[in-house]
Amino acid sequence: MAAAPDGRLQATTAPLHCSAQGVGMKVLLVNISLDAKLGGGTAERTRHLATHLAKAGSGCAAIAMTGNSWQREFDEHGVQSYITGRIGQHFPIPLLNPWRAWRLVRNADVLHIMGYWNLLSVAMGLLALFARRPYVLCPAGEFASVGAPSTIKKAFHLSVGRWLIKGASGFIAITDLEQGVIAQVADVPQASVPVIGNAVAEPGEQQQAPTVVVPDEPFILFMGRLAPVKGPDYLIQAYLDTPAAQRYPLVMAGPDFGMQQALQAQVSASGLAERIHFIGFLNEAQRTQVYRQAMLLVIPSRSEAMSLVALEAGVVGLPVLLTDTCGFNQVEDVQGGMVVPASADGIASGLQRMLEDEAELKAKGARLKAFILGHYTWSATVQVMLRRFTQLLRSGSMKD
Repeated sequence: MAAAPDGRLQATTAPLHCSAQGVGMKVLLVNISLDAKLGGGTAERTRHLATHLAKAGSGCAAIAMTGNSWQREFDEHGVQSYITGRIGQHFPIPLLNPWRAWRLVRNADVLHIMGYWNLLSVAMGLLALFARRPYVLCPAGEFASVGAPSTIKKAFHLSVGRWLIKGASGFIAITDLEQGVIAQVADVPQASVPVIGNAVAEPGEQQQAPTVVVPDEPFILFMGRLAPVKGPDYLIQAYLDTPAAQRYPLVMAGPDFGMQQALQAQVSASGLAERIHFIGFLNEAQRTQVYRQAMLLVIPSRSEAMSLVALEAGVVGLPVLLTDTCGFNQVEDVQGGMVVPASADGIASGLQRMLEDEAELKAKGARLKAFILGHYTWSATVQVMLRRFTQLLRSGSMKD
């Protein structure tokens, strides 16, 4: 390992044995989870990066603590995966086989570490430094809480997290908003942090999926974990406060992360239990089915690093109402939906306005679909990533 000119501790870049387009480059993807149900957007992002990197001719491997919902898909594309297992819940300890992890790191040209608040990221960053392999850190929105961490997060940041940041050879932001946050936390020039957003797979044939029971009429849709960061409580309250929204059922789709009981109690007390449906976790094919049946998707998140759900819905022509903390204001810019403040009042106002003209909703969905297909496909995203990695390995920087 070597010290950069600014004093940052970084791995020395290894000789590059791949083409200018990244063909033959070996990339190791690190993420806390590869679980389709519990891993959230970072698990989905890692999945798509892995398969599309492999399609682009790169050697790709992935390591995580839990999951591997996409083992068959990885096998089909030659993506090696290693699930370490873990101990604990809030700050789980990876049950890492040091020799196996070392071989993965030594075999890689570059590591892409997703997420900050976890010990797997730290362990793999440390191994990369010892192996003299560069790693790029993509916080995926998690730097947002560095300024006001909980006690355990503060201890993590001071003891090991800041060294993970200091040792990184580069950083990737998922949104323009996150780019500025990363520059501030990591103390690097903002121009040196490329923005590589989320994407969607190009539409193919509609997949067969177990039938999901939803209302047989136009409905408003929430898709995501029932967790505070996703804001389902904002949406429930906004729905209860907006008579215009109550003309349509509200479908809450996603696994429970501790909020469902309280939300259902609030709904029962309102007298609108027959209008609000909790349908649980949906797999990819089921999500697509429900997107096609809904009239409007609402993303009420308190914090989000560019919503994958917005892309999934938009690519099938579903308009989106989302908060201004989602990092995807382009939805409103292209008239594919609306961006509102992250509050129950903000969402209520958005519902009122978007539901005024049902025909215009379809036009918004069509505009959003065209925009996403033109700008947010995984095949294009991985080409940008490979170009940046090639630049890093050859010059030591991802800056244009």
